[in-house]
Amino acid sequence: MEDKRLNNQESLELITSMINKTKRHLHIGQGNLLLWWGYVSAIVGLLVGVSLLLTGGNRACNWLWFLIWIVGGIGMMVINRKDKDRIEKEPFTYVDRITSNLWGTIGWMFALGTLISIGFMFFGKDSWEVMLVFAFLLAGFGSTMQGFILQEKSMVAGGAFSLVAGTFVLCCVLSGVKLTITWVIPLFILCFVATMIIPGHVLNAKAKKQC
Repeated sequence: MEDKRLNNQESLELITSMINKTKRHLHIGQGNLLLWWGYVSAIVGLLVGVSLLLTGGNRACNWLWFLIWIVGGIGMMVINRKDKDRIEKEPFTYVDRITSNLWGTIGWMFALGTLISIGFMFFGKDSWEVMLVFAFLLAGFGSTMQGFILQEKSMVAGGAFSLVAGTFVLCCVLSGVKLTITWVIPLFILCFVATMIIPGHVLNAKAKKQC
């Protein structure tokens, strides 16, 4: 049996259909994860900032950043288990696969960057600022790429903002400019609001209209 060759109109309709299905998947599964990671990151960032201010800048407070991994990871497993049946009812498209691989890669890069930074700490090199740069740039890159895939402007805009912010913070670190609690923590929170929380709510609202 010969494979059917699609014309330009049919190809466009197929791509649009896959994008729309992925947006629905983001609503019933991964979109909830997007909101979850965004809120957890923002709240932990606020907790770290307040702790640093109350302790006079005690660097040990930075270990609270690992609550993002702990709380976020537990919540991710709960959400995945809760939405598993609903997600499996929808066919898994090529765009879904790209989305899954994208965020999987981002996650592994976050983990690898964290481990390398901790390794430097064992040799007496304080690398908390570098870990912040990882957060800004990787979250921004992931959001921007996801936005292009889904043709979602809120994700592209949020990701671009985080990439610019991360580049600025990186330049500060390399130039020896001190990262103060009063501006870098609010910038961190704002970036996760822009890259995950706002786009997550936008995607959910659009997905609900399509259901």
